[in-house]
Amino acid sequence: ARARPAVQLAKMQYKNWVDVAAEVQQRDPQRLMPRPLNPRIVIRPCEKKTEPFSEGFMGYIEKFNPGDYGDDFQAVIELLRGNGYSNSEVFQMLFLDQGFRSYLMAEDSETGEIVGCAQLSRIQVGGYVYMTDDLQIKHLYVKPEYRGLGIANNMVHELLTRIKPNQRAWSFVSKDTPEFNFFFSAGFVGITWSEAGKVFPGVLWAFLWPFHQQRLKVPDTIYFAAEGRGDENAYNPAG
Repeated sequence: ARARPAVQLAKMQYKNWVDVAAEVQQRDPQRLMPRPLNPRIVIRPCEKKTEPFSEGFMGYIEKFNPGDYGDDFQAVIELLRGNGYSNSEVFQMLFLDQGFRSYLMAEDSETGEIVGCAQLSRIQVGGYVYMTDDLQIKHLYVKPEYRGLGIANNMVHELLTRIKPNQRAWSFVSKDTPEFNFFFSAGFVGITWSEAGKVFPGVLWAFLWPFHQQRLKVPDTIYFAAEGRGDENAYNPAG
């Protein structure tokens, strides 16, 4: 038989393993469909800053990077600071992640307040390149007083429409947390670190640092995965 390319084999291995895990968990993909959203809440992308810019040196920075220094992304940062994010985590958001285009935000249209956010980020391989078919949902947060309105569910669904059906979005979540219950009830497939190692070829798995760093930091992490909900022309602004 003709040998298949390694990339094709990797995709087959990935698809088969996730399908097996989904069947064992009796997963219902329809749970990924968005819940009714309170009409006062608007889910939208972060917009870049427009004029007027600040005076002096800060103005040059804003002109050079109008997205990450725009009001929208700064509101997201302040929202996450309120959730306990450290300066080092904010630094990573600004300089090491994929920037404002990778975020969605939830806005209360009656007050103009930003009440939730979520990011769809590319997964690094060895710290130098990014995967194209596997992405990660990060920085998912909704203010406590706005929970139960379908905001997180709708943001995650909207992020999944940015990627194609043969692509996957991952989220790393600790057991016995509200986030664990959310992703499980939303129809994601949850697997352990050792099971995630069966998804990817050995050499690639060795360089998937985000998975390994998470295991060192939180050993009982569950790695949730879901397929993209966009069509073949789906576009992810973060690349």
